[in-house]
Amino acid sequence: MKYFRKMIEHYIPVNDDEWAYACGIFDIKHVKKGTTVHHAGDVFSEIWFIKSGLARSYLSDMNGKEHTWQLYFRGKSKHGLNHFMDDSVSFSEKTGSILNFETLEDSVFYVTSLEALNKFISQEKKWERLAKIWIHDTYYSATYKRVLSLMSETAAQRYDRLLNEYPFIFKQVKSYHIASYLGVAPQTLSKLKNESR
Repeated sequence: MKYFRKMIEHYIPVNDDEWAYACGIFDIKHVKKGTTVHHAGDVFSEIWFIKSGLARSYLSDMNGKEHTWQLYFRGKSKHGLNHFMDDSVSFSEKTGSILNFETLEDSVFYVTSLEALNKFISQEKKWERLAKIWIHDTYYSATYKRVLSLMSETAAQRYDRLLNEYPFIFKQVKSYHIASYLGVAPQTLSKLKNESR
């Protein structure tokens, strides 16, 4: 959890006792490659911070085609959205999630219930402040930009945006998952990669 403490201390100061208490609400889960940790239709009730490995969230359309919504891995990124798996809309509205969440390689997560996390956050103003910052930076801002990107940008512009946000993504994620994330065919992604060299 040292990595996450460093991320948090970018926004708020945290002493050792506070950090030990925060860590106490999380369990460590080791998950095998190919495991679906959450199925679409179920209410999402936990948050999964990735310690190591690779995972994705995706939805299936009416024709059974899968569309990758997000890729989760530890690595450099602009806003850290890919560091934790969560569907707060499902949890808040008590409705079945549209997304499936699966591991793409053996992975390790820090996991806690969203109920426990909300209770913890409500105990101190600085944790509430951190939550508001993260909700804006990771959920609102990132999702807003992603949806507008899919609606208004060309495939080449989406590809450039991806590399700007996740500079080392091709070292960590297979191309066909990246193509699905960008909403393009694998052949189109190969063409974009060749043109950018």
